[in-house]
Amino acid sequence: MFIIKKILTPFLIPPGIFVALALCLAAWQCRKNRKQAAAWAGFALLMWAAAAAPIGNMVLAGLEYSYLPPEEVKADAVVVLSAGIEEGGPGSLGVPTLSAASLERASEAARIHRRYKLPLVITGGTVFSKGPEAPVIKEYLVSLGVPPKDIFTETRARDTWENAVFSKKLCDEKGYKKPLIVTSAYHMRRAMWSFKEAGFEDAVPYPTAYKSSKRLRFQYADLLPCSFGPISLALHEYLGLIFYAINYRGVPGPEARPAID
Repeated sequence: MFIIKKILTPFLIPPGIFVALALCLAAWQCRKNRKQAAAWAGFALLMWAAAAAPIGNMVLAGLEYSYLPPEEVKADAVVVLSAGIEEGGPGSLGVPTLSAASLERASEAARIHRRYKLPLVITGGTVFSKGPEAPVIKEYLVSLGVPPKDIFTETRARDTWENAVFSKKLCDEKGYKKPLIVTSAYHMRRAMWSFKEAGFEDAVPYPTAYKSSKRLRFQYADLLPCSFGPISLALHEYLGLIFYAINYRGVPGPEARPAID
């Protein structure tokens, strides 16, 4: 009974329920219209594959394992990219709630600071929130014991490219030449491309929060349609890389670009 419950549950909630409905439509159309039945069956199998762990893992791993955390840290600062805040929900320790990705990145930055005592540059402006994201992450880091004097915030950036451009200007003012770049592993390729283009020739990638694995062995539950999350993240990043390569390659650095207020 336990195994049956584990197998059936994914087909009763999204995205598995959409797979089940498409398969039911394929079966219903089987005698009436075989072409439509085949189309519905193909659509169901496509959704199933996209929502199954092996496909999502494979696509996401292609991004995440482009960089690995350095075995030895040689840097003069840490640049942390924000990834959103959750407004309206109760925060912990009197601090507004961070999104899952922002929380992962900020927590990694706190661990790095605890070990290496490097200054932190938090970059993140106002995207969909009422105010900039960087100060919220700073509050969280201070609540973890990071001294406020060791944290600098950049509050104008609205995307990864602007994270790089405005961080370059701040780091130049502070004299930081070789920063660690802390962001989610799936996001690191786009981040490093942006930071290199913005003039950070010696930037060091420090990916965190890996969501895929290089192991090829999967359990039966991994073959069930559980989530579009991994493949959605991967497609978002690949589209971002294409967009950035078209729009930002060769764009002047922060000293030559107008400020965005």
